[in-house]
Amino acid sequence: MLRDDGLLLVERRQAEFNRRDEAPKRIRSQRGLPTKIDRVLMKILLVASEMTPYAKTGGLGDVVGGLSSALRERGHEVTCCLPYYRSVPKFAPGAKPIGLTLSIPLGSRAVTGDVLEWTQADGVRVLFIRRDEFFDRSELYNTSVRDYEDNAERFLFFSKAVVELIGYTRFRPDVVHCHDWQTAFVPVQLSHKTQAGTLAPPLPKTVLTIHNIAYQGMFWSLDFPLANLPGEFFTPDTLEFYGQMNLLKGGIVFADSITTVSPTYAEEIQTPEGGFGLDTVIATRGANLRGIVNGVDYTRWNPETDPQLRQRYGPKDLSGKHACRVDLLKTLGIQAGATEPVAGFVSRLTAQKGVEILAGALEELVESGLSLAILGKGERAVEELLTTAAEQFPGRVAVRIAHDEELAHQIQAGADMLLVPSHYEPCGLTQLYALKYGTIPVVRATGGLDDTVQAYDPRTGRGTGFKFAPYTSAALVEAVQQAILLHKQPKKWQKLMGHAMAGDFSWRASAVEYEKLYAAP
Repeated sequence: MLRDDGLLLVERRQAEFNRRDEAPKRIRSQRGLPTKIDRVLMKILLVASEMTPYAKTGGLGDVVGGLSSALRERGHEVTCCLPYYRSVPKFAPGAKPIGLTLSIPLGSRAVTGDVLEWTQADGVRVLFIRRDEFFDRSELYNTSVRDYEDNAERFLFFSKAVVELIGYTRFRPDVVHCHDWQTAFVPVQLSHKTQAGTLAPPLPKTVLTIHNIAYQGMFWSLDFPLANLPGEFFTPDTLEFYGQMNLLKGGIVFADSITTVSPTYAEEIQTPEGGFGLDTVIATRGANLRGIVNGVDYTRWNPETDPQLRQRYGPKDLSGKHACRVDLLKTLGIQAGATEPVAGFVSRLTAQKGVEILAGALEELVESGLSLAILGKGERAVEELLTTAAEQFPGRVAVRIAHDEELAHQIQAGADMLLVPSHYEPCGLTQLYALKYGTIPVVRATGGLDDTVQAYDPRTGRGTGFKFAPYTSAALVEAVQQAILLHKQPKKWQKLMGHAMAGDFSWRASAVEYEKLYAAP
């Protein structure tokens, strides 16, 4: 439902960001003949709960920000939609209301939300749904102790608002690309409105990307009335999951296409070990599932241009990396010798990220000559486990419990290696950043870590990092010790750095794969 006042303003503003024919366009030469690449230009709506720089807790924000820019660079009309969080005004100070107020049913009450618009320098438009009751908070999803109790209400409201916006006749994308459980209700609501005849064709294609299947948006059954759906949407074939409402499951069932963020993870989530209870649901949609590796935004993560470093550097001149190392050690109070290796660990602090085996390995790692710079924030119990373990090694292990973007860049540049001992990892971005910065990743061979890091082969000197398979502290220590042995051979280590820095994980290749998926029947 739309409020009457301001509709003339809305029509004028909508005309600004809906410049397209009803049919998708194709790239053609100036003479009107097809070019060698004759591809469909589309109007794409990316819907997410995070997007760099406006709101970010992990890799999801970087993915949405990087993918949207890459798609725009390829000529598509790209709009992103996310909640208007407390952090947004800092990064989008010129965001303006478009004169549109949405009225969204949530159970027995109607909740209104305003729509604001902001256009980035790269041409990507961002629409914010504002409802301060839901989104004007210090954190996005939870306190340090527990999730917000009204998360079902918050993100059902957001998803419904997105669909209401799509239903506005002048705002009709060709593709709606949703991310994770917070927006997985969008395909469900679109299906419901289509069945009810309240959303006129043409209907957009829906794509759901699963960034981490462990987070599913599960709520008790008494929250289902907030969805305002008929009872047939709460069955084992739809949203119901062992008596609860599972929003991610709903998106998997109703989306036209499903992606996840690496080919290996696409296989893992179809197994009982990796599917977190949804493996059989995923398997039934196997024909519609693809794994596409995340990309990196090299305008933000590049040691040759990074403004947050003490000194910039590149593969042809690595002297700046030594200056970054000196700066990092001074900042964190680490007392490492000139030839002693320093490792970084930059992550959300959750059980998934391998903090347990890292904490168990600290003593042997320090005895092996390694110093560690650790940065992250997350679950309080995990934070306490790590800080308590690190207190035993003053001057050798430094821990910072924070979201600190600048320090994250400085660790990537100043460390010799990066530890990523994840229990499971859908894709991972931190190891991709490390490769670009010549910081050798030591990773557990799971999910996207296995897909993106090539194990070092001492016989040929090829590879980009070190891998281990068992999820144990002993396996992590063994892999790090192999890296330390190579670090003692500077020429071989620099050759390994060169191989790592030569890799290209930019968003260009990933954007092409998404483009193909969007355009497929």
